[in-house]
Amino acid sequence: QFCAQMPSIWAAPSHLRSRRWLRPLAMQRFLLASVAIAGLCAASGQNVSAATGAAQGNDDVSGAPTLLRKGRGGEEAEAHANATTASAGPIPAVEASAAATPGAAPGDIEPEPAAAPPTKQAPEGRIEAGAAAQAPAETAPQEAAAVAPLAQGSAPQLRGVAAASGSVSLGTFFWNVHWQCSVGARGSSPACKDRAAQRFQELAQGASIVASVELSNGMSEALQLIPGWAQVSGPCARGYGGDSVALAFAPGWSIQGSSGGCLRHDWDTRAFAVALVRPPAPVQGCPSLCVVALHAPHSRITVGGDVVRAVCGEAAQRCSVAMGDWNVPAGGVQRRWEELVGGAPALVGPNERTCCFPEWQHYGLFDHMASNVPGASLEGYTVHPYQILEEHPWEQHRPIFARLSLPSAR
Repeated sequence: QFCAQMPSIWAAPSHLRSRRWLRPLAMQRFLLASVAIAGLCAASGQNVSAATGAAQGNDDVSGAPTLLRKGRGGEEAEAHANATTASAGPIPAVEASAAATPGAAPGDIEPEPAAAPPTKQAPEGRIEAGAAAQAPAETAPQEAAAVAPLAQGSAPQLRGVAAASGSVSLGTFFWNVHWQCSVGARGSSPACKDRAAQRFQELAQGASIVASVELSNGMSEALQLIPGWAQVSGPCARGYGGDSVALAFAPGWSIQGSSGGCLRHDWDTRAFAVALVRPPAPVQGCPSLCVVALHAPHSRITVGGDVVRAVCGEAAQRCSVAMGDWNVPAGGVQRRWEELVGGAPALVGPNERTCCFPEWQHYGLFDHMASNVPGASLEGYTVHPYQILEEHPWEQHRPIFARLSLPSAR
């Protein structure tokens, strides 16, 4: 009976398992008990594989966009790395080359192989999955470039970043540093904000669009992200509190309209920023792109949709790219997208654990990029380790560099 009930237990709404609803000790006991039961079920031949997706937060994938995910081997390797973080030092960056399955309809999840691909631990501690782990020894010099150590300040090394002929390659970087770092509160040091701002610029190398969440002066005044870049800030002031989000575009991008503000009117309000921009290289069917950065509330988005439509017009319906902290796993992004942009995204990714420092107290797969541009695909991404830990950046998320491929108009 336990085996039969395991999938339904794990399929409970994700907020019931979230860090904000379960104490860490209770969550630990729940996970340990579930793992033990799953092991007994596996030993007895019972099938509990349906629980795996829900355990990662994919509670509702019916009608959802294609989810970008690594094979099972990569997930197990990441789980092992996270479990050994306390003794082995900083959490390694997770690299993946991600693409939706050709011909897959929206709502399909990329199928896992019958046998999990082998994994290997790169010398510098970064995790690889799939083909790279199967490469023969003689290909080591070529692979070295793909798994080179990510020195602080260097551009991310991504597999599969070369765009195919007829496409526009778009590098993006987004990071929620969390408000404690910006205001030096709850144990975060007074130097945390300035250190985070410097690290933001270092990690953003190679990107042409960047988005910050809660990197601000006070609670609602976003910092200037990168000198010389055009920036759109989305302040959300509420009494002595508030929230902030900012978008910035590299030289060559032209901003045609912009705005931002709050996503609710109550205590759960969060910020967003939106810009209608013309890219340096033309995108098929999209002379302008509607770009959104957001920090989604933990409940519904109730305001802001009219602002997005006013700024972007028809571009919102088929030429949108949104990134940031959605406060839900990838399977829940469609609801937030519908509430803010309208319609549904065709692509969402990555779906990795990004929340939060320290991980023994927090858990979430919250930071994603989504797009409704026809033909868009995710070439690859890097989920960086937590940064500037010596400044005690409480509840910081892991930064993400992701490269999006859009069909070219040329």
